[in-house]
Order: sequence, then structure tokens, then C-alpha cells
Amino acid sequence: MTRRAAFTLIELLIVAAIFGMLFGMVLAISRPSNVGQVRQAAQSIAGVLLQVQSRALGNPSGAGVILVPATGGAAAALAAADMRPLISGVCSSGMPPADLSVTSAAVSISPTNADATDLADGYKIRFEERPGQPPTAWMAFASSVVSFRAGSGQTLQNTIWPKPLAGGTLDVTIARYPGQGEKLLDLPRNTAIDLRYSGTGDDPATTWGGLAAKGVIALTFDAVGGVDALMQQVLTPASRTVQPSHPTSPVYLLVAKGDDVVADKALASETAFWVVVHPQTGRVSVASNVPQTAKDATALRAARAKARALVAIGK
Repeated sequence: MTRRAAFTLIELLIVAAIFGMLFGMVLAISRPSNVGQVRQAAQSIAGVLLQVQSRALGNPSGAGVILVPATGGAAAALAAADMRPLISGVCSSGMPPADLSVTSAAVSISPTNADATDLADGYKIRFEERPGQPPTAWMAFASSVVSFRAGSGQTLQNTIWPKPLAGGTLDVTIARYPGQGEKLLDLPRNTAIDLRYSGTGDDPATTWGGLAAKGVIALTFDAVGGVDALMQQVLTPASRTVQPSHPTSPVYLLVAKGDDVVADKALASETAFWVVVHPQTGRVSVASNVPQTAKDATALRAARAKARALVAIGK
């Protein structure tokens, strides 16, 4: 009588172990590493920013993105900034101010294509001094007060008040804070933007050097593709005590593992990346973080060394 062929228990265990090892290898290969996940998140953010910049081209209201805040000083999603139409109107009084040396003045504005209540959402204004001539440069606008534009670390950007023809009025155009539109990007799992060290300028303790605890943040592009404004408290009018910044230096977004962001270890991470938006051109680039143990202005500048020098990823 011939014996029926069969596997012994030991042989079955060996085969099972081999299959287990092969399955584990496949999972390891298919699962992105920590650095791969963060790099993917940074590159996805850069891609969204470039798409939004292209939408802004030729659009008088521009286009922008909103950083949707999460817990622990983080942002884990990007949404479209719902850009509202520009307000047209007439300035009937207040320009120019009696004292030409002041840098802010109250004005009386009558909108022609919006309600008077819509002026509460205005953040910048320009005047048309003569019919058919180019308008003035943009000035800051809040609660019917016009101011020379200035930002963190910037000098005043306007030096001349507009003046109407004798006995006349000034036509005005006012840009408004955006609303929050459609979701554009959910970052990969366990990745986030660290708002503590994201911003413009090298000191995380300044108004724009760190964006954490400043409400909903928006980054907008103008009609020619440059950065128009960096805004805080976008959706809460009562909290808008700081005028939007009009950056003259790059805007940096620090992308890291979510656990590192929550533990405030992103600046020390070797797997973190910087997404950089250059203000004049709107160009977006991605660079590796240079890990730092400290968290002050000197450390922040050092962490951005590769991003500042436009060193490509992996170099």
C-alpha cells in the first residue's frame, strides 16, 4: 500500500512563516516612510498653491487659500479662499486729511455695488483721483479708516494722500476679506503644517513670524500672480485687530509629522520640509528642514537655510 503524500506540521509552519515574511516585505515597500509621507504632503501643498496662483491671474479679486486650523498649533487641510467681488463706491469726505503729515484718516464711503454693511469686510482701498487716470496705490482700510500700508518689519508703503478735483469726490475700489470655500486638500495621515513656525520673517514671536493662535489664516494672490496678502482672523470680523500683511519676504510653511507638530518637535525634525512662496513672483518651492534644537529667531532662520538658498530636496 502506498502512503498518501502530505505536509508535516513543521513544513506547514515553515511555509506560513515564509509567506508572512513576504507579506511583511510587500507592506513595508508599499507603505510610505515618515519622510515620504511628509514630502508627499509638502509637494501636495505646493501643487495646490500653484493651482490657486494660476486662478488668480487676470482676476481682479485674485485668488487664495485658507489654512484650516486644527488642534496643537497645526493645520491639516487647505480650503479655497472664497474671494468676494471688489466694492466700488464714492468717497465724499475725508480725503485728503487736513493734516497731510498723518498716516491714517477717517473717510465717508458710499458703495455703489454693495451694501454699506459690506464695508466692514474691507481690508484695502484705492482711489481714482482723475477720471480716466490710473488709480492710486492700495492703502489699508478698516472701519472706514484709511491708512498707509505697513506690515511686520516693513516701512510705510504710501507717502501721498489722494486729492479730488476742486469740490469733487473720489471714486474708490475696496477689496474684502474672503470667506472659506471648497476643501482643496486634506493632508496625508499624520502630517500637518506647524503654524508656530510658519509665516513671514524670522522671529516666531512676531505678529507674522508664527501663525498659531491667530484664527483662520489666508494667503492670497493678486491678478498678476504675486502674493497679495497674508491674513489672520479671516472669518471673525470682531477679532480683526491686525491688518493683513503684504509680504516683501517669502512666506514659509513648515510641514512635518503630526505627532512632531503636537509635541512641538517639528523644528528639530529631519523629516520636515519647508514650502516657500516667493512674494513678487508667487513661485512655490519645497526644501528640506535643517534640524534645530532651539526654537528662537536664530534657530528658525537656521532651519530655513536650505529653503532660503533654494536648495533642491535631497541635497
